[in-house]
Amino acid sequence: MMLNISRDLFESFMRTVVIGGAFSNEERTLGTGPLAEKTQKDIISGKRIDHRTPYLCRVSGKGGYAEGPTAIKRLQFRNVSLLDHLVSVARGACVFAELDLRAMGVPEDKIHLRIAILIAVAFLHDADKILGRERVDYLTPDDIGQLLQRYRIDKFLEASGIKVSPEDLLSMIHGVEVSRSGSLRPGMRLLSAEEAGDCHYARLADRLEGIFLHSEAGLEEMVKELERFGGFRSQTFAQGWRAVKVRSAHTPFLLNALQRGLSAATQDLAAMPPLIEVHHDGEFLAIIPEVVADRIIDAAVARATRPLRLGMRVMTNPRGTRNIFDGGSGPEDLLDLLAQDAGEASKALFLHVELLTGQGSIREKIDGLLTALGLPPDYAGLSKFSGKHYQAWPHRSDENELLTALRRDAAAIAVGLGCAEPEHKELAAKVPESSQRENELLGAIRASGNVVPEWLLHVDHKLSRQTLLAALAAGLADRDEDFRERLLGFEGLLHLWLCGDGEDRAGLLAKIGDPGAVFIDAATTWLRSCMKGQFLSADETAGGRCHFTNIPVGLERRIDTKSGLDGIKTSAFSGREGRPESYESSRSQTLVSPAAAAEHRLRTLMGEGRSGEVPAYISSPTMMGLFASLNMKADADFLQINHYDLMRQEVKPGKSIWPEAQTYGQRIMFGRHVSIPAKTEEVIALARMMMQSALRLSRPVHVFKGLPTPENAYVHFDFLPGAVERGIGGRSLRLEQMPDAIEHLCILEQMMAIPNLGLEVTLRYTDPTSRFAAACEALAVINRLPEDKQKQLSHLKMTLKSTVWSPETPMTATDNVLIDFARAMTRVQAAPSRNASNSERTLGLKVALDAIESCAGEIHQTGTETLIAAIAGGLENEFERSSRLVWRGKDKGLHFPRKAAFEAATLFVDKVWPVAFKNRPPASKARRIALAVYQVAFENESYRKREQAPSVTPPEQAEI
Repeated sequence: MMLNISRDLFESFMRTVVIGGAFSNEERTLGTGPLAEKTQKDIISGKRIDHRTPYLCRVSGKGGYAEGPTAIKRLQFRNVSLLDHLVSVARGACVFAELDLRAMGVPEDKIHLRIAILIAVAFLHDADKILGRERVDYLTPDDIGQLLQRYRIDKFLEASGIKVSPEDLLSMIHGVEVSRSGSLRPGMRLLSAEEAGDCHYARLADRLEGIFLHSEAGLEEMVKELERFGGFRSQTFAQGWRAVKVRSAHTPFLLNALQRGLSAATQDLAAMPPLIEVHHDGEFLAIIPEVVADRIIDAAVARATRPLRLGMRVMTNPRGTRNIFDGGSGPEDLLDLLAQDAGEASKALFLHVELLTGQGSIREKIDGLLTALGLPPDYAGLSKFSGKHYQAWPHRSDENELLTALRRDAAAIAVGLGCAEPEHKELAAKVPESSQRENELLGAIRASGNVVPEWLLHVDHKLSRQTLLAALAAGLADRDEDFRERLLGFEGLLHLWLCGDGEDRAGLLAKIGDPGAVFIDAATTWLRSCMKGQFLSADETAGGRCHFTNIPVGLERRIDTKSGLDGIKTSAFSGREGRPESYESSRSQTLVSPAAAAEHRLRTLMGEGRSGEVPAYISSPTMMGLFASLNMKADADFLQINHYDLMRQEVKPGKSIWPEAQTYGQRIMFGRHVSIPAKTEEVIALARMMMQSALRLSRPVHVFKGLPTPENAYVHFDFLPGAVERGIGGRSLRLEQMPDAIEHLCILEQMMAIPNLGLEVTLRYTDPTSRFAAACEALAVINRLPEDKQKQLSHLKMTLKSTVWSPETPMTATDNVLIDFARAMTRVQAAPSRNASNSERTLGLKVALDAIESCAGEIHQTGTETLIAAIAGGLENEFERSSRLVWRGKDKGLHFPRKAAFEAATLFVDKVWPVAFKNRPPASKARRIALAVYQVAFENESYRKREQAPSVTPPEQAEI
């Protein structure tokens, strides 16, 4: 394996530095605070996971939020977390270094030491950002020493057999960062030519990461940067790179499959991962080695479309005949099937019992041949076996991985050797018999320099001989990579047996046929056209158009309930252009082009969707950074999770939890079957969970109602009500904006759950232009709740009060005049007690409205002096006749403050009535809002006056 050093060191780095250091309790506590004692105990005991976002996942590495002149520049970059940026540069640097140093003939032990140091340097190259400093600030060896311990980098280096001083690491960090290059601080030293050259690998990785994240630069600029780079010591990277761009927003599932296929094909054919492979916002981008680019693309498309075939089925009947049924496209399907079904692999590898017992036994010869190759036969049940075909390699729960893999390979070869030929005469004439396949295998073994024992060739029982030959070939292939490629590779012998040569020779799979061929052909044509930027040919005279892509299609493309396409209704009538159905016809006319049918077929096969619902477009990169699949095992190795999975914190039966140790750095298909709910309450909850999921995943999450558009933000939503968008700061948010946005959405969810508050007040609260009045109304509603309920909502209540008291909360002209009137009323009415009713708190405004409405409505008097006198008189009457109401100074024996009442009434008539109510009685909603604003303002101003002014009115001012 060409990159075995990088893989091993990077996995050690991930375990020790990222999982152990960056995701430690200390890093989670920074900025978020400690956990409650019980929660901490539950986490230690394994009952729940720590949900707090680690520090490096809350800070932007590129494209972060900023105010001022730098904001526009940052908006040009895709927003990624600092952790993702550091890990990407470390991974890119180690891959560049290993490939280049190997080509120069550097011994592996030296490569190991140099790459381990390089990973540490690359991770710390932005030490100033980690420490929260500016680029112009100096770094000291003490700073680096602190980071070595904080992120357990010293443990990683120690496990790699390296001891290096903070001063030396700081010198190398300066060698990576162009802005610091050439500067020496106390304790630092000049780097050797070898060290400086190694630092250039990290400098290149950092540069490439920056170019990729710059949304206007493009993949071509990355390729040019690689061509300009003069720091490579060998010609390994001189063969060039190819940028692959596929824009196909209609087919996200096909693009996911293409990415996995291209990743695996690149590693198979180029012995390295793609430099870039990302699928985001309807676009797939990749950079692969030019020398094998065409082969990689062909293999990637083949892998991507494989799932559209019917599943392969292998059966070994009691007579020992091995056969293939139902579907499959080649060796990959056969190997995958036998890997998943070890029992079927065991059945395919049998030996006739007479070869193992009695006088004709060749048991010792079999043992001597295959035990040395890692496939020792198991005879544990042979003495009691009464049948003819003994399974010599049964599946055991405690067997090692090597034996499992060898049994799978041997079973695949045995099935290919012994599979029954087609019964159709014309097809059978194109498929060689098993004897020819056996001779081809013998020829391949001998061509590889190995010898087939004579005794094996003289085994009369044909099926047993095939088993032994298959086991021999599998064992030899495990030790010889070239022979394995000739036997099981993309164009190997097993592929020839199953698929033919594409000319005169047919394969064994031809007898099965391919019911999924229409999907595969359509998906292949679609992906190739998208890759090459070619137009698809279409019949413009067709009777209709595809429901999804608008491609012209004939009426025979109508779907029905048997089509098995996830989330598509078969008979909904819309009457729009391209839908040819008639209101007079009961026959469904929903048309779906072959490419769209393949996409939705793939959705269906992957499951988890709710019937009848088309998933929203949840766009989150399955992988992040340079050489992202370095430590990926296979193209089928991925997690499929949604936001509910990531919200789960407690261990519950039948429900999985996903700590970062299991998700970070993995290939993840997130939220691919999530639908946008119809209710606004659920929409807000979905947005909040998507934000929290983005923090948990440490990767961007964009959610679209329809087709996506490229977005640089960390989270982007196009489905939120306008008021909510304005409330959280827009539909596109950067990483630093998300904690406040999540907190705001949590407040909205709490408000919507309160009786008599509901959605209308909540939406007014989230909109900054109406937030103040809505907060007042919410406080008024909460004040009417029972005491125990108010205690449960204490955090919400404090948040609402903070909103009301904050000088940054915008207020309308109506709010201002109501506050002025409330302030004026504090000179009339005494401050309300803690147990005062809402009626007492709103008395002044109610009296004023009742008085002015009586004058205007009953006696038709609207003169200013009349209205003022009515309000002032009404206030005095209310206080005089009520035992509950107290005017200012009554407890000191003072008379009712008529002058203050007259001033308050004048303010109401001159300002409140024309500004807040437009000189006419308010509707019930406006009245409710005004009373709430007045109530909160009156309470606030009452206590402010007590603190800042005398609590009583001087006697000479008590009366007019």
